[in-house]
Amino acid sequence: MYKPLMLLGLLAERPMYGQQIREVIELHHDAFSQFIKKPTMYYHLDRLVSEGLLEVRSEVVEAPGPGLAYQDVALREREVYYLTDAGRQRFAFLLREALQSYEPGPSVIDAAIFFLDQLAPQEAVSLLQARRERLIRERAQVTEQIAAMGEQDRAHLIVNDHTCTSLDAEIGWLERTIARLSLPRTVRPEL
Repeated sequence: MYKPLMLLGLLAERPMYGQQIREVIELHHDAFSQFIKKPTMYYHLDRLVSEGLLEVRSEVVEAPGPGLAYQDVALREREVYYLTDAGRQRFAFLLREALQSYEPGPSVIDAAIFFLDQLAPQEAVSLLQARRERLIRERAQVTEQIAAMGEQDRAHLIVNDHTCTSLDAEIGWLERTIARLSLPRTVRPEL
């Protein structure tokens, strides 16, 4: 659901051609850039057009060239995406739905936790420690990115706070779980 929400939201701000959309995602919504690659983006844009939520107009705009000619900005014909009235309504619906919803349900880690006892305790602890270290590195990377951004607008502050809070919660859970798994099986610590 976040891909259509992101694309409709960006186009609610202003019409753009594909490469502009990709650059805005990379520069201003970097948390999504690894999940909305160019082919995925165009797939979703095409779907939104076919659903009548976007309109495409061929226009001559100032745009960079392809490949190595990227620095060569000139007038070029591009397919520019415009949000339709139906697209604006769908965006408003998706935005409201996403802000108030919570989608419970198991994840891959939730499924794996049920089978921790099928591993030797030391191996389970080692794997969870590796996961914790990855998350600690991710948390440090997010912190560095925040610092590199300098002053942030309110939306970025809120998104970054949510990301850091989620990582902190997962790291805390991993630390408690590693401690529990390190105890003999007969000891049952309090939750």
